[in-house]
Amino acid sequence: MIKSSKRILFLFSFFMTMNFCTPVFGAFFQLEHGFSESQITSLFAVFSFTVFIFEIPTGLLGDRIGEKKSLIIGAMLTGISTILFLIGNTAFIYIGEAIFGIGSTFYLGAFESLVYKYCKSSDNNLNYNKIVSETYALQWIALSFSFVGCFVFTTYGNIRWPFIATLISNIFLYMIAHFLPVTQKENKKNISTFSIIKGFINDICSNKQLRIMCLLNVFCSMILVSGYQLLQAYLLGSSVPKSYNGLLYFVAALFASFGLFFFDKLQAILKSRKIVFLLCLFMISACFFGLAYVTGILFIFLLVSGYRLIWGVTSPMFASMINESIEKDDYRNTVFSMISLVCNLGSSVLLFVFAIMNVDVKYNYIILGVLAIVVFMICVFSNDMKSRY
Repeated sequence: MIKSSKRILFLFSFFMTMNFCTPVFGAFFQLEHGFSESQITSLFAVFSFTVFIFEIPTGLLGDRIGEKKSLIIGAMLTGISTILFLIGNTAFIYIGEAIFGIGSTFYLGAFESLVYKYCKSSDNNLNYNKIVSETYALQWIALSFSFVGCFVFTTYGNIRWPFIATLISNIFLYMIAHFLPVTQKENKKNISTFSIIKGFINDICSNKQLRIMCLLNVFCSMILVSGYQLLQAYLLGSSVPKSYNGLLYFVAALFASFGLFFFDKLQAILKSRKIVFLLCLFMISACFFGLAYVTGILFIFLLVSGYRLIWGVTSPMFASMINESIEKDDYRNTVFSMISLVCNLGSSVLLFVFAIMNVDVKYNYIILGVLAIVVFMICVFSNDMKSRY
């Protein structure tokens, strides 16, 4: 039974991140609907803003109804958004992006929480750090697979094929979600929203380490997410052919999966998560500054791959540190939802500002590189983050 449930978790993790249309998302709307670079940037800003608006309500709902039901709803909304992208017209596209954002809020935190509760259950007692690393690895492998698929579809088919393939994977995801394991918490009577909020506020106020981990995760994720969403507009004006977008995303996703291996190695060598985090911030800024100045295809591939490698390092690191810092399961979804809310608020504000500035995307990457350096300097001169944490 344990092995069967674990396989379902892994299978869901794989399909949850499978998205064939990501590499050509901006190109699709530019070619099919005449979207400009600033319109594409504003489209991503709508996604971030929608996530910001709905993050806390869906996080609270997830703590009340349970992670499994939350993930089922997220899978359903993701499929609906893909259908709206395929139907076309500007209004449907923006509505679809908003629905995609809402669906994402049902995933964020819920899956990590489900994995943590499943591993820590007295019936299972599995190694959480090992399982969560494996689920992240599967997510990056799924991205790699879908990006190769995108390259094949756009090379031998047309730019609509990746969206159709994504819809098919959305349907599989929705079906798999119904077979996810049910945690002990979900078998109990639902707790009140007031109790969830009260427990969360008490913990965040009294638990200094949790506050620090949440803030660092917010700043790091905000920079990473903004840089990733700008990549679509960046590639439109780069020397990389549109048919190579899928290949670029595939190579970058492979490097992200390597990040899980590098995280374990770096942590073993440096004996300090703080030093690992500082190294990641330095590399992020270097990649962003590099993207602002390089023009060659090979250099763009290397910098984007390095950037995704760092993302692969930081994702399991923060998931593990935050889960270890939370004192009770009652508000675990809410903690991750709050982190995502603040992160998406920051990234949506950045993207809206970039859209209003309407300058070359390269200048936006310079700004993100500077922000990474600022966070780096704050961490260097701060004693609040335990050096060996």
